[in-house]
Amino acid sequence: MTRYLVHPLFLFVAVWVGATALYLGGVYAGVFSHADPAVLGLVALNVGAFAVGYFTCRAFALLRRTPERNERLPGVPLTAARLRLALNVTLAAGVLAFLLCAARLVLVAARYKIGLLELLSNPMVWRGKLTTFVGQTVYETSLSAIAISLASSVFSIGFVLLGICVYFGRDRRRYLYVVLFLSLMLGIGMLNLSRKELMVNVLFLVLSYAMMHYVYRTRSMAEVLQHLLIPACVVVVLFVAIDLLLAKSQTYGHQSKLAGFCFSLYWYVASPLAAFGEFLANRDETYSLGRNLFFPIHKWFYRLHLAAPTEIAVYGEKVYIPYVANVYSYLRNIYEDFGVFGVAIVPYVLGWVAAILRQKARAFFPYLNMYVILLVLLVFSFYNYLLISNQFYLQAFFALAFFRFNLTGLDRTGL
Repeated sequence: MTRYLVHPLFLFVAVWVGATALYLGGVYAGVFSHADPAVLGLVALNVGAFAVGYFTCRAFALLRRTPERNERLPGVPLTAARLRLALNVTLAAGVLAFLLCAARLVLVAARYKIGLLELLSNPMVWRGKLTTFVGQTVYETSLSAIAISLASSVFSIGFVLLGICVYFGRDRRRYLYVVLFLSLMLGIGMLNLSRKELMVNVLFLVLSYAMMHYVYRTRSMAEVLQHLLIPACVVVVLFVAIDLLLAKSQTYGHQSKLAGFCFSLYWYVASPLAAFGEFLANRDETYSLGRNLFFPIHKWFYRLHLAAPTEIAVYGEKVYIPYVANVYSYLRNIYEDFGVFGVAIVPYVLGWVAAILRQKARAFFPYLNMYVILLVLLVFSFYNYLLISNQFYLQAFFALAFFRFNLTGLDRTGL
C-alpha cells in the first residue's frame, strides 16, 4: 500500500479521479447546476500531460542506464545523535512559529482597532480580519511575515525528519516528539483558524514515513497502519474544532450537524472544480505570463521596483455555486498564466521532475524533503497551488543547505 502512497503518478491520478468523481456526483445530485465540458477536458489534459512527462523521464532514464559505480554519496550519515539534534532545532523553530503567529494576532487587533480579547472571542471576525491582514500586506516587506515563513519552513523540515524517526526509532522517546510536533502544529492551526497548514505538515510526516517503509520494509503493515492512525486523528480533531468555531457545517442548510459536517468535507474536495468552471465561464483571456505560478519571485521584483503589483487575491475571490467557494484548484493558476498551453506543459514538467526525485529521494535527505514537497503539491493540486507561498521554497533551501544527511543503511545502523 505504501508503494502507491509515495508513487507520484498513482497519487496524482487518484487525487484527480476522486475530485472529478465527487464533482460529477454533485452534478448528478443537483448540488451543481451542470458539468462544464471545458473543466473535464482540462482535467483530462492535466492528468495526461503529467503521465506523459513521468513516463518520458522514466524512458530516458532506462536508455541512459549504465553499470553502477562505487560513487561517494553526498552528505554525512544520519545517526541517532544527528537526528535528535535536527529534531530539536526544528522543534525550536516550531515554538518560534507559534509565538510569531500569536504576535501577529496582536498586530491584527492593533491595525483594525479591536481589543485582543474581543477578537479572540469572535472566531468569525478573527478569521476575517486575519485573512484581510495577510491579503493587504502581501506586497509589503513585513518582518513578521518573513519571520513566520522562515520559522515555519524549518519546522516543516522537522515533520519529514519525524517520519524517519518514527519508522526507525526503537525507544518511546520518538512518540514524545510526535506529540510535541503535532501539538505545536495543532496550536498554530488554531491560531490561524486554518486546516491546510496542519494537513500539509501531517502529509510530510506520513509521506516521509511511507517512503521509509517502501525503501526498507523493516516493519509489518499492521504496525505501519497503527503509526499512521495518530496523525490522522489529529487532522480529524482540527477539522471538528474549526467547524465548531466557524460553524461551517451550518452554512449548507442541513438540519443535522453531522450531515452538515460531512457535507462540508464533500464541499472541500468537490467545490474547486465547480468554482474553476465559473472562472472559465467569465474569463477574459488575458494571461498573466507567470505572475501566478512564480508569485513569490514576482513579489520580490515588486519590492525591488522591477515590476508592478498584480491583481492576485491570495485567498481567491468568493463565488456562490450555490454555496460559497474561494478555491479553484491549481488549474486556475496555470490557466491564468498560460491558458490551455500551460495546462499541457506545467503538469508535463511536474511529471518529469517527480520521476527524477523519486529515484534520488531514497539516499539523500534534501531530495527526500523536495520529493515530499512535490507529493504534497500533487495531493493539493485539486484544491489550490501551494507554491504561491515562500515557505516551501525556503524549506527546500534550508534542507539542502543545513540538513545534508545520507539515508543509506538506516536499516542496519538503526536510530
